[in-house]
Amino acid sequence: MNVIELLADLQPQHDESTARAGEPRDQIEHLTATLAETEARLADLATTRKVIAELAPGRGPRPIHLRRTPPTRPS
Repeated sequence: MNVIELLADLQPQHDESTARAGEPRDQIEHLTATLAETEARLADLATTRKVIAELAPGRGPRPIHLRRTPPTRPS
């Protein structure tokens, strides 16, 4: 068997391996996008929980912009 025949025999194996690698790559891409979306949603939920906890009665100080302040009298 000469080098040309050897290379010709290797090409189908290379093509098959390339095709097989494509499917897991596609799955990884999909899973990565899904993970990013899910992590963003978790961050939004954590922010929402924090805001609600701060606004709930008896759950710590209210943010300054939501506190009732007495009107100021002109000097």
